[in-house]
Parts: sequence; C-alpha cells; structure tokens
Amino acid sequence: MPPAGARHGLLASRLICALSDHSSPGASGAVLARAGYVIRRNPDVVRGPDVSFIAAAAIPEGGLPDGYVEGPPSLAIEVVSPHDLDRDVAEKLAQWLEAGTPVVWVVRPKNNTVTVHRPNGDAHTYGGTDVLTSADAGFAAEGFALPLAELFA
Repeated sequence: MPPAGARHGLLASRLICALSDHSSPGASGAVLARAGYVIRRNPDVVRGPDVSFIAAAAIPEGGLPDGYVEGPPSLAIEVVSPHDLDRDVAEKLAQWLEAGTPVVWVVRPKNNTVTVHRPNGDAHTYGGTDVLTSADAGFAAEGFALPLAELFA
C-alpha cells in the first residue's frame, strides 16, 4: 500500500498528542505509532494500527519489546485513507475485535467522524462538536477529552 497522505499523518499526530497528554508514561500505559501486534498465531496475523494504546497492566514485565507486541492493544485507532476500501477497513476492525481489543476507533477524515467500536457490537459515531472521553478510549482514569472540532480543524 502507498504511504499515507499528509492529512492522515496530521490526524494520527494529533491523536498521539492527545492520548499522550492523558497517559503518563509507565503509569497508565503507552501510546504507540504504527506498532505491530501479533493478533493470531498459526497462521500468524500481524496488524499495525495507525495509533494504539496499551494499558500498563497489559505491558509485559520486561517492558515493550523491540519487535512486535504479542496480543492486542487496549485501544486501536485506524485512520481511513482516501485509497482504503470499506471492506478492508471492516476486515481490520473485525480482526481487532476478534483478537480481544476492547476499543477500536475508526477515524474517517472525509466525514470528520470517529466511530467507537466495542466487541459486544456496540458502535457509536461522533462528529461535529462531540467530545471523545475516557470512556470512549477505554481509559481507567477519567479526564481525557478530545473535541472532534479540534481534531479535524
């Protein structure tokens, strides 16, 4: 696949900054960009969301590995690019949820929306003046707030 475009990169950067501002390193977890996760073995399936968060409790005792992370992240974020096909996005989403990722965000820059998905089939789409919160990110600690008007500005 071709590299992501500039707006895709800008949105991913803004998401990383917003998540990092809320999650102190080591205390609540780690925010990662384009990290690979082994979400299934035999046959191996490795996925790399645009942005992810791993809760501190899910980080291996020795810390994050140099290679791929075994198992799913606590939050996976996919930023949809103009060349992404809906069926491919739906396949990634299904794989994240089947692997046990508790929360998956699908960010659609074309529509200025974020859909928050959970394994129980619950999905909510936010846009405009909506604000994503700790509950939307699956954070244990309250206080996270991401105004979508700022994300998509």
